[in-house]
Amino acid sequence: MYIQEISIDIKTEVDKDELVDEFGLLMSFYRGNGQTQGRIESQYIENNKIIWLPYTLEKRSLAKQLNNFYVNRQSKKLEDLCNSKLKFKTVGKSYDSCKASCECEKSAFYILITNYITIESPITCGSCYKSVPLYKLPIFYDFGYMPILSWETNYISCDSLQMNGEVGERWALNQMQKINSQLSKQGLEICRKIEDLTSIPTFYYLHNYRKFKGDQLTTPCPSCQKKWDLKTQLHDFYDFKCEKCKIVSTISPNS
Repeated sequence: MYIQEISIDIKTEVDKDELVDEFGLLMSFYRGNGQTQGRIESQYIENNKIIWLPYTLEKRSLAKQLNNFYVNRQSKKLEDLCNSKLKFKTVGKSYDSCKASCECEKSAFYILITNYITIESPITCGSCYKSVPLYKLPIFYDFGYMPILSWETNYISCDSLQMNGEVGERWALNQMQKINSQLSKQGLEICRKIEDLTSIPTFYYLHNYRKFKGDQLTTPCPSCQKKWDLKTQLHDFYDFKCEKCKIVSTISPNS
C-alpha cells in the first residue's frame, strides 16, 4: 500500500472552504474509480497550498491514463479554481501493509471479500492471493465501480456491528453468514457481473461464525447442499469452496 501526496498551489482568491469541498469531491471520484483505498486520507492547507494524502494499491494508481471522466472533469475544475496544476508525489509505503498488489496476467479466479479493518481492494486474486485494483477490471457501472464499493461499505458496517457486540450483532452476523441475506444477495450479484465482464470465475466469501455440532466438514454447501469441503486449505485460509454456487468459506473459530 502506497501513501500518495496530491497537492495544488492556490493562486487565486477562491474561498478555501469551497476548495476543500471540491478537493473532497475529487477524492470521492478517485475512490469510485478504484484508484484510492478507504476513506482515511489526511488533508490540510499550508500557506497557499492544499494537500491530501490518500492510500493506493500501486505506485501508479493515480496515473492520468487510469482516470475516468469524473476524475478528469473535477481535476480541471480544481485547476481552474486555483489557476495552477495538480501535483502528484509518492510519499512512501505504509509500514503495516507493504504487500504488493496482484500482477497476474490472468487470475484463475477472483474472490469478493473484505472486513472491518482492511482498506485493500474487495477483490482478491485466487491465484496469487493479492489485492486486485478495481481499475484493472472492466468498467462496472457509470465510468467506475461504485456498486462494488457500496457492497464493501455495507459489509464493513455489518462486520463492525458484530465486532462491537453491543448493537445489532445477531442481525449483522446473519447478513454476513446467510446465503439468502440482503448483503449476500448483493455480493453474489456483483460476483456474477464481474464474471460476465471478465470471463473469470468470481467467488463470494461467506462468513462463518456459527456454533456447529460435531464435524463441521460434513456441513454441505448452504446453497446447493452438495459436498464442498476442501482436502487442503486454499491459501491457508479457506476450508470450503463450491464450484457450482461460486462461494467460499472457512471453518468457524467458534466451534
